Amino acid sequence: MKRVAPRSARSTLSSGELVGAISGVGLLAVSFLPWYSAGGDNATAWQAFSVIDLVMAAAAIAGISVAIVVITRLSVSYPVAGSAVTTGFGGLALVLIAYRLIDPPGGGDVDREIGAWLGLLAAAGIAIGGYLGLQEPRAMDTASAA
Repeated sequence: MKRVAPRSARSTLSSGELVGAISGVGLLAVSFLPWYSAGGDNATAWQAFSVIDLVMAAAAIAGISVAIVVITRLSVSYPVAGSAVTTGFGGLALVLIAYRLIDPPGGGDVDREIGAWLGLLAAAGIAIGGYLGLQEPRAMDTASAA
């Protein structure tokens, strides 16, 4: 018989929660890298954006917070609700970053730098991690594990 530990008994991160947390830390880190350059000047996400950077920060914090709550066992219901919020903010950040890769701020002769591409990847990781965090944990079949 397959048994799954109820969410209240979990103290380890699921793969989705882990992906969301790592991607959240990654997005915060790459937001300080150069995202755009023009005329020899570089701009980070914080310098280039006025609202998108706040959405990115919210997505990153949401992904990280789910992992913190699971590890510290602060709440039984927050990992599910937090994963839903993480999915929403991660998806929104993904769409906004993709839009700004297609149409960079300032227009004209602006080059995209490595930070923008890594930010897109991290935002996708947050959205996917949040979605995977909403899924039920899989049962481990002891007969097939041996």
